[in-house]
Amino acid sequence: MNTPGEPTDPSDPVVGDFPHGRVPRAVREQQVLRIAQSLFAERGYQGASMDELASRAGVSKPVVYDLVGSKESLYLRCVERAGRALAELVADAALTESDPERRMRAGAVAFLHFVAEEHGGWDLLLTAGPEPGSEPILAIRAQQSALLTELTRETVGGFGVELDEWRIEALAHALNGAFEGLAYWWQANRDVPPEELVDWITALFYPGIKALAGFSGGA
Repeated sequence: MNTPGEPTDPSDPVVGDFPHGRVPRAVREQQVLRIAQSLFAERGYQGASMDELASRAGVSKPVVYDLVGSKESLYLRCVERAGRALAELVADAALTESDPERRMRAGAVAFLHFVAEEHGGWDLLLTAGPEPGSEPILAIRAQQSALLTELTRETVGGFGVELDEWRIEALAHALNGAFEGLAYWWQANRDVPPEELVDWITALFYPGIKALAGFSGGA
């Protein structure tokens, strides 16, 4: 672990490209954000300290404050960063497929890979925030539901049927809750490969989704 004043860890994929003391501000800021996200995920908001963050980044604590502000503002930036990464990951994976069932599978596998990252974005989103009861997962849940609503609308539209908006939103929220619950379970059962788990759960859910959409194979 670096301490302030020591050379930057050359194993860092970005910062290590620059001599110590000559790292561009934007590059150093992104490094601190990456380290902070891991630290908050590992120790929670209350357990993480700016001293340890500065030590891990190999800079002084005043440099950390200058780059990212207060601990609370830093935490909120990390949460926003993790939520955005999750949304982009799931959307990008799902939209690579045109077939509705394959789209659902691709998005779910991407989500579980996000969950599997040690001390990563999912662990961060489960931590308690600066205020009691302010777990960021509550806000991210709404964000993910909005994403799933759009994907569900496209999926149902691919069946050639129209549903009331409330039915689409209800279906999307039900799917979001199901996959979130699956993620909690899977964290303690990592011996099950994510692809196998998603294949099984998709086989369970997808016929019901088609039925709810009013789809009929003979229509």
